[in-house]
Amino acid sequence: MMMAVQDWVTPDDPVDLRQALGCFATGITIITGTTPAGTRFGLTASSFQPVSLTPPLVLYSIRKGAASIGLVKDSGSFCVNVLRHDHAELAKRFAAPVADRFEGLEWYSGCLGCPVLPDAIASFECRLWATYDGGDHEIVVGEVAKLRRARDGNPLVYFRGEFHPIIPAAPRSA
Repeated sequence: MMMAVQDWVTPDDPVDLRQALGCFATGITIITGTTPAGTRFGLTASSFQPVSLTPPLVLYSIRKGAASIGLVKDSGSFCVNVLRHDHAELAKRFAAPVADRFEGLEWYSGCLGCPVLPDAIASFECRLWATYDGGDHEIVVGEVAKLRRARDGNPLVYFRGEFHPIIPAAPRSA
């Protein structure tokens, strides 16, 4: 069935745009880092994606004015931790204004000094490659220096404004 032209709207209303973009399911990550002064930082991001295999580049975007953009630029590195299906509370913690998001959390320092979450299904330690203007966001590109992936685990995704665990269906019997 074809849609009528009147079903389309212009992206003038940010609510309409956000709701339409929310129809695209994205994985959830926690971006972490440590400044040269030793300040740890972390934030929840659903805007992570690969850019290039050679060189190995990835990106995420962050709202302009967010405190962590300056921290990433100062540190020169960051780690992308891909969250498991049962990490919704952790994602909410790193998205909220919490004094110390790492308090009581298990983590270790990676090769670039960034906090790595050992329970993530994958982690990418990155050197800051470049940042770009992206409207009301800044696009942060990193060159992957080290990576690790778990042998198992299912992702947490963001869809229509909510976190959803992805749990594969049981294999069909023959």
